[in-house]
Amino acid sequence: MSGKAYNTGSSSGGTSNGLGQATTVRLDLSPLSPIDKKVICKALCVCNRRPDAGASGQALKQQCVSRNLRDVDRSMDWQSPYKAEVNYDMSCEPPAPITRSSNALEPHSYLPGWIQKYWPGGLDRYPAGSGAVRRPDVVIVNDGSLPPTQDNIEKIVEIKFPPQMAGDDDRQIAAYTRIAGSASKVTVLTPDDCDCAQDDGGEHPATSTVSSMLSGLGEKLRQIAISRPQFPGLGLPPPIAPLPLP
Repeated sequence: MSGKAYNTGSSSGGTSNGLGQATTVRLDLSPLSPIDKKVICKALCVCNRRPDAGASGQALKQQCVSRNLRDVDRSMDWQSPYKAEVNYDMSCEPPAPITRSSNALEPHSYLPGWIQKYWPGGLDRYPAGSGAVRRPDVVIVNDGSLPPTQDNIEKIVEIKFPPQMAGDDDRQIAAYTRIAGSASKVTVLTPDDCDCAQDDGGEHPATSTVSSMLSGLGEKLRQIAISRPQFPGLGLPPPIAPLPLP
């Protein structure tokens, strides 16, 4: 979320400064699992070809990716392993996801209202750009039935569409490393990383009718997401101890 004001749109990154001093973090860019890369790259490639359009005709590629991943998450009762643009409270250690009070799996939909309600001084004390909140492009969790807290984060993915460059914001990457708990859990994807020239599935990123919950792209993303195995043990009851032998 960049710019001069908090908003619920889909610009990348969170507030611009990050709390505390900026720290240079070297990413090892450890690869995503094949199925995770397939999901994120499918969204990235389709939205690179057919982005959302802004009011003045600008190409909103990141918004297209986030909208489709969010729609898939909603269609799965907010239990998708792929979380688009979750806001994180950077005043906590580790940073905490900002979610609805009635459902810890659902990202809070109106950040200014949350700040006004829960932070003394509200927006006057915590304006956009203060570094109080960060919003990664995509958070991949181990277990979709649990909130996207640090102990459940498998990967944070920063998406870069040209002319943006991978790793061009050290403060942003340092903040994401704090959220994830390790630089090895933060990575960057671009259209070149996804070999978008080979992606020609014909999916459209916009819904075909008002009643449709998911676009053609969303349907494809959901199909892949539900085939992803949950991380063993997370969100499941402990195994029953074996009975002693007589």
